[in-house]
Amino acid sequence: MRRFAVAASAALSVTAYAPADPAAAREDVAWTADASGPGRFIGVHGRRSSILGYPQTGLEIWAYPLQLLSGYQLRFREAGRTEPWNGATLLTRIESRPSEVVRVYSGPDFVVREHLFTPLSAPGAIVTYEVEGRPDIQIEARFQPSLDLMWPGALGGQEIAWSDARSGYVEREPLHGYAATIRSGQAIAHDATTNVATGRPATLGLVIAPKSDADGIRRARLTVTQDEGGDPAGASLALDRNSAALADAATAHYAAVRDEAVEIVTPDAEVNRALAAATTDVEQAWVCAPGIGCGMVGGYGPSRPGRRPQYAWFFAGDGLVAVQGLLAAGRYERARDELAFVLQYQNAANGMIWHEISTSAPLIDWQRRYPYMFVHVDITLQFLSTLSAYVETTGDTAFLEAHWRAVRSAWRYARSLIDPHTGLPTIPAGKEGQNEQTVLHDDVRLSAAWIAAADGFAQLARTVGDRGGAREGQLALRLARQAVRDTYWDAASGFWYGGHDTAGQAVREQRPDALGLLEAGVFTPAQADQALERLATPDFQTDWGMRSLSARDPHYDPNTYADGAVWGLGSSAAATSFWRSHRPFTAWDAWHGMVAWAALDSPGHMHEVLAGDLFHSERESVPEQTWTSAGFLAGAVDGLLGLQVRGRERRVILAPHLPADWSQVNVTRVRVGDTRLSFRLSQDGQAATLEVDNPGPPVTIDWQPEIPLGASLTGAADGAAATLLHTAQDQHARLIVVAGERTTWATVRYRGGVRIAPVEVTPRIGDHSVNPKLVSARWDAGERLRLRAYVVDPAHAAIDLFTAMPIRRVTGGAVTGCAAGRCRLVLHAPTQGDDQPVDVEVAFAGDGTGP
Repeated sequence: MRRFAVAASAALSVTAYAPADPAAAREDVAWTADASGPGRFIGVHGRRSSILGYPQTGLEIWAYPLQLLSGYQLRFREAGRTEPWNGATLLTRIESRPSEVVRVYSGPDFVVREHLFTPLSAPGAIVTYEVEGRPDIQIEARFQPSLDLMWPGALGGQEIAWSDARSGYVEREPLHGYAATIRSGQAIAHDATTNVATGRPATLGLVIAPKSDADGIRRARLTVTQDEGGDPAGASLALDRNSAALADAATAHYAAVRDEAVEIVTPDAEVNRALAAATTDVEQAWVCAPGIGCGMVGGYGPSRPGRRPQYAWFFAGDGLVAVQGLLAAGRYERARDELAFVLQYQNAANGMIWHEISTSAPLIDWQRRYPYMFVHVDITLQFLSTLSAYVETTGDTAFLEAHWRAVRSAWRYARSLIDPHTGLPTIPAGKEGQNEQTVLHDDVRLSAAWIAAADGFAQLARTVGDRGGAREGQLALRLARQAVRDTYWDAASGFWYGGHDTAGQAVREQRPDALGLLEAGVFTPAQADQALERLATPDFQTDWGMRSLSARDPHYDPNTYADGAVWGLGSSAAATSFWRSHRPFTAWDAWHGMVAWAALDSPGHMHEVLAGDLFHSERESVPEQTWTSAGFLAGAVDGLLGLQVRGRERRVILAPHLPADWSQVNVTRVRVGDTRLSFRLSQDGQAATLEVDNPGPPVTIDWQPEIPLGASLTGAADGAAATLLHTAQDQHARLIVVAGERTTWATVRYRGGVRIAPVEVTPRIGDHSVNPKLVSARWDAGERLRLRAYVVDPAHAAIDLFTAMPIRRVTGGAVTGCAAGRCRLVLHAPTQGDDQPVDVEVAFAGDGTGP
């Protein structure tokens, strides 16, 4: 079950960019957010437990698969005042770190800091309060006891009673033996749990009186613990006594994750923070559920009617996307663990890969009584292509060989979907493809997944020496490519069909999520250009990502989950496709627009989906979505940096598309086998430089830096032979670099040309899209730059040109100023409506190398 106008001057404002300090970037792991406005989601995550919620509805505490309580909210009491302070009205700031979240409440003469923490591997939560200011402040915590299972399971017969000996409430469910304790050693009052017909409050509460420590700060602690050994009080006391050691262990764990993962440091501090957070976000999705094991969950959101919670259970498809992010981060062992978890629940009878597993599954006969486990046929195809990427990146052939029988079984299931007349997959009755909202006979996205699966399986079969399997995969790939070209291209619209319904009628809708077909070279270059230029328009592009459906479609609804909202995963995947198609401006818009997502709601985390018309979360969206963070991370590595690792070959492809105003990017801990490389990429108006630090055996680097459009190569360092690659909307140099066990430098030099950077406004909550959308950029003979762009808002219609060449003439726009090789070009507004592109020509006077 899944699935703004800001005024600004167009005058020139030149900023000098310097590379960020790597040490400073590593220390900046905390996110501080203002708690005002619609509220901030809180997510605190261990492998066995979590704290989730918004201030308005209160927090819920989980020890998987049980919800222990919900609606946890605070009031503060002080002497001389009968009415307590409502905690939600005093909440002013949230500080989010990988291991804990701190909420700061500010009263008229007191401050309370609430530390929310869940241990890495214990089923419980620790909430610590620090009170400064008035010495008489007491904390009243109110909540609804729960002790109920995760969706869709449920328990009955719960009971709760206060225990003076335990200084807390004890919840019990006698049938299955579940129990939990909610206690505080500083509790001085509590609600009674007597069995009365009237007058019983809707919630329970206890009042806590903080005690002074040696540093003068008054502290109190509340623990919520599931009992697993017959002694709830003992488990809770142990959690209380060991709280400091548990906190240190969690802090050390996330520091180790950061030390292991790829680190990208750019001149943009917000990009750096969002990338660092994405690595942590993916790690926080690793959950261990009793009776199931450990794997990636889909994300974290609050409970809602019919859902407890949303989505903190296992999805194989989401986990496979997480694998892509883990590979990008160089966290190969965790990627292997997730693949093993996915294979653990493969359908033994037919080889199908599962879709989702609730953490309640062992208690509710999940596979037989519920329809959700084996419903999505596309996941099996996704598994084959993802496993191929894993083996290619890591060189881990041992994992492949150990699971080859299961891989072969998955391939057989995938082939069972193929219509022998078309060579393409169909969706069996009662099953779903990638589209859950429409019943289809076949789906272009499913066919795109089949092409990737056939290609992936052929590579896997070659790796293990299965020649027959390799031939099967290659034949299927060849037939599928031709069949997709013949079946899905709609010449009338210049776009692909969405698929065919059960009556065989073509579904004419324009969605970006089959972009992989263009990367695979399925359509002709002319067809690909037509589709890409369509996708680059404001009908799809917003300032915060790419819409899931064209705004011109009659079914478009900007607030509908799948018919016009902006998906994070779809935006990052589209960005990577555009970068690989050498259309860097659209790629940058789609990916960089997601940076603002990390500060939108849950600090440092990214939503599942935003609205398509205004910058805010879509109403069904999950505030901490694993695949959004994983996709954002993969988009940076696979797309922006163009970094592909070939582990067995000890080879790296590095084809970056760095923004024009970035002078340097540092990339450290890039993992090739057991070696971790560091790259420093630099660029200016005359040269691109690569510095490689390699502590291990030699690595071959296929370096393809983007150089200014229209520039000519003048040479490379040490006489190396660099070649010029002309592509769709940019150009690259290419140089093969062998990095031995030392520091290696490589440089390509060029002259002339121009770098292009649209001037962007970062969206704020409630903003409309205002940034110009650059559809194409081409260099013509005679030193002329031709641009096509859409002006979304005339007040924001600027593009910066970085060039040493004097500008001779401009049509379709005007240059408002030049300084230090950077010129501000303001586009003219369209004369025939705001849905028409503006064509701009900039003529230069020579290549800028003369006197």
